[in-house]
Amino acid sequence: MAMIAYQVGAKATRDAFFLSMYPVRYLPAMVAVASAASLVLAYGSTRALSRWGPERLISTAFLASGLLMLIEWGVSFVAPGPASILFYAHYGCLGALLISGFWQLMNERFDPRSAKRQLGRLTAAATVGGLLGGLVASQIADKLPLTTMIPILAALHFICAAAIARVASTSHPIAAVHGSETPEPGKIERLNAHAVAKSPYIRGLIILVLLATISEGLIDLVLKGRASLAMVEQGHLLRFFAYFYTAASLVTVVVQAGLSRWVLERLGPARSAAALPAGVAMASATAAALPGLGSAIAARAIESVLSNSLFRAGYEVLFTPVPQREKRAIKSLADVGTSRVGDIIAAGLAQLVLLGGMQGAGTWLFLIAAVLSTAGFFIALGLHKGYVSTLARGLVSRAVQLDIQDVQDATTRSTVLQTLGPLALSQILHVPRPDAAGDTASLRVEPDGEAQAELARIRDLHSRDVARVRRALSAARIDGTLATHVIPLLGWDDVASDALAGLRRATKEAIGPLEESLLDPEVEFTIRRRIPLVLATFQDPRAVQALLGGLRDPRFEVRYRCGRGLAHLTELQSTLSISPDEAFAAVLREVQAGAGVWESRKVLDRMDDDSWSPVMDEVLKDRANRSLEHVFTLLALALPRQPLKIAFKGLHTTDPLLRGTALEYLETTLPPDIRKALWPYLEDNRPRRAGPARAADQVLSDLLDSSASIVIRLDEIRREGKRE
Repeated sequence: MAMIAYQVGAKATRDAFFLSMYPVRYLPAMVAVASAASLVLAYGSTRALSRWGPERLISTAFLASGLLMLIEWGVSFVAPGPASILFYAHYGCLGALLISGFWQLMNERFDPRSAKRQLGRLTAAATVGGLLGGLVASQIADKLPLTTMIPILAALHFICAAAIARVASTSHPIAAVHGSETPEPGKIERLNAHAVAKSPYIRGLIILVLLATISEGLIDLVLKGRASLAMVEQGHLLRFFAYFYTAASLVTVVVQAGLSRWVLERLGPARSAAALPAGVAMASATAAALPGLGSAIAARAIESVLSNSLFRAGYEVLFTPVPQREKRAIKSLADVGTSRVGDIIAAGLAQLVLLGGMQGAGTWLFLIAAVLSTAGFFIALGLHKGYVSTLARGLVSRAVQLDIQDVQDATTRSTVLQTLGPLALSQILHVPRPDAAGDTASLRVEPDGEAQAELARIRDLHSRDVARVRRALSAARIDGTLATHVIPLLGWDDVASDALAGLRRATKEAIGPLEESLLDPEVEFTIRRRIPLVLATFQDPRAVQALLGGLRDPRFEVRYRCGRGLAHLTELQSTLSISPDEAFAAVLREVQAGAGVWESRKVLDRMDDDSWSPVMDEVLKDRANRSLEHVFTLLALALPRQPLKIAFKGLHTTDPLLRGTALEYLETTLPPDIRKALWPYLEDNRPRRAGPARAADQVLSDLLDSSASIVIRLDEIRREGKRE
């Protein structure tokens, strides 16, 4: 209550105080400076929260904020202009950060179910706080100087400091109970960059916040500019902003209570979030067509109400699939950092319009806001597919834990029902809970006919009954969601071949779950070594990238299968090429393992990918060293295959001439760093030539001419081995 009272009162005081001291043309520069300072402070607060924790830091920060406001109040008696700048920067730097810190403190002390039970009380307190802050500001505007609000706001932050200190002393973080660790300082920044670069879904969320913030900033600047021109006296400005922010808070509460859950349930989180840019685009276009203070008030009110109700409800749910460790780092970046960058961009755009001397600057800013919001609308709609696929993968890997009773929207509920295993499904479909009278009733979620068939198939896949599993695998084509249930069956020998066949017939949406399982070292080794046999049947660049990633797996057989899979894919589809640098880098990693490891490598599975090898055949199947075969398979991704295959065979003959020809070809063809690293494994005992080396074309010609002789010699070796 004290925090939200401060928010409403401080926003009104900040705007009225600054605009009563300076012309509105200075406002964009002030916004940019305050936002830049906030970015620096947000970076520092992230490190400080990681080191000291919110329970110590947030209470101290509220106390320091209150003391700073008392200093600003003192400055206002001798230098009101600089005092207005200090207060504006103070609110811009600390307002959002302190609330974000408060919620981090709460999140670490309540599990989602407990927090949900307290949500009504918190919402009610926030409503009372907003009314209190607006009422006090409006009364001060009528009777006392505007700066009288500053010590009152300081007192509210002193109350916050005391209340948070009490919370910290009487409760303990859930993380401490479960033994989870706080990320080390310095690790968070690396995680931010890695997660943003890796996930288009997270990038989409951040871009959506950025566009929404820029639009908000442009509309807000127009409203303040027109209000400052219409109302000259400090008291009038303070009263106007106090009434505006109070009314906006009240309407937001009404929309939250009456519409947010209904919209979230019907439209899903992505489309709920899209309501903000859609509403702002229409309101901005209307305000541009009908200039005036009234249209600016309406546009800003629509933005404020939608942002804090429908958008916030959908946006928070959209962050559900993000794993907890990434969420700690990314969400602060999206909530605070991106918002401040958006404020800076909005201020810069407004300053350009003002410096350009454009007629009707407010109209231009509204038009820019309408264009940006339109782009944000389509980006928000595009997040729907990413949310569903990311949530499904997170549920399967248990990176996301959800209780079906906490799920408000149909999109998330449908994804949960289609993703969880049979035990969880049975709990979801028949969950005991107390009814109003205190007795135990049954909560039943009844899916439609199509969903029931899907759930029945998922139960069969998890049944451990061979017949039921095989029936489920052959029932219909497997999509991306079902693939997450089929992939674990690759580790069950009784049905592995059926699972393999089913996944090879799957839609291309299965590539994502297959790649994630292949690259996850926590997935069972038996499963990982069989996944390349599936990926190599998808003629898709994503399958190539997944197999390339598998070449870095710590287990040899996984890398071995990925190499064969890449050879097979590039032979099937010539456009799916691999850069020679990537192939040579993989070769270097293999040959740097050491002689002992090189000789001990084995292949446990005999699967149906023997024909995929670009160098192996029946004669060499039981004689060739697997490490050497794998290296030649990788070399075949960058060099001509036929000569490599002949050279590989020549290395396994006992004829010195044929073996020497193969070695000479490799010596003239391989890059120097590859040749130097590989040569110790080829046992080259040939005497060195006294004269100059032969031309590569001549060596290649001799090698091709030796092909028939090599085959004959290998056949003789095989017959001798059989007689023995």
